[in-house]
Amino acid sequence: MDGGVAFGVVPKGIWNKLYPSDENNNLYIVNRLMLVETDDRLILVNTGFGNKRNDKYYSFKYISKRTPLLQCIAEAGYSADDVTDVIFTHLHDDHCGGTTAIHPEKGDSVPVLNNARYWISEKQWNWALNPNPREAASYFPDNLLPLLHSDKLTLLQPENQPFLNDGIELHHFDGHTGGQMIPILSYKNRTIVFTSDLIPSAAHIPLPYIASVDINPIEALKEKEAFLKKAVDFNYILIFEHDAFTESCIVVKTEKGYTAAIKDAYRQLITP
Repeated sequence: MDGGVAFGVVPKGIWNKLYPSDENNNLYIVNRLMLVETDDRLILVNTGFGNKRNDKYYSFKYISKRTPLLQCIAEAGYSADDVTDVIFTHLHDDHCGGTTAIHPEKGDSVPVLNNARYWISEKQWNWALNPNPREAASYFPDNLLPLLHSDKLTLLQPENQPFLNDGIELHHFDGHTGGQMIPILSYKNRTIVFTSDLIPSAAHIPLPYIASVDINPIEALKEKEAFLKKAVDFNYILIFEHDAFTESCIVVKTEKGYTAAIKDAYRQLITP
């Protein structure tokens, strides 16, 4: 991802000390997904890019390594049919494109997780179907309409919490895009947050570090500040969807503001 896009108004001389770039000012980022096993569910959070676009489209993304979604699930010890639910944080192509694939005979786009129910905020769904010109290039009908036609799509309001019995609460944010939905999990007496594009990397924890792709940067700033206060107060573990160097951390507040600490905190939690 272009560094200027990633960090907005923060100068390169500052952000580059926290997150390295190459000679073309590009950042090496990842699409990290989350798989949650409960007593009777296997819940996938986001599905990555997929492969439905043409080579020119992906060339602009500078993708250097691609692992297909079903391979990722298999490497985690499951099959595609084991996935019972897919939670979308939002519907930008890099977060939901892998949900569907082109059928080899019919040529149309079809879901690849046959037993899954799909969950997205109603606000983001409507936002994606009627995108503003600034975001329109991130939304594709062939990612979305097959889910609607599958009768396995559920649209959620903020008060709808279908996963509370599984220890997952969904929180809605509007700074990055309308109705972004962030899962907050209870696990081993700790709170784990999959931050998606609310805070895409550990380098984005400082308050002014707002990506230029955030549709409402002032709202994003307010949301992040309120969230980080809770993260410090309740010792959240953050898992980053896009950070290639820091999978997870906790947040501390110093005299200079909020910053990452105890990197790889999640791995320490799950290590016997």
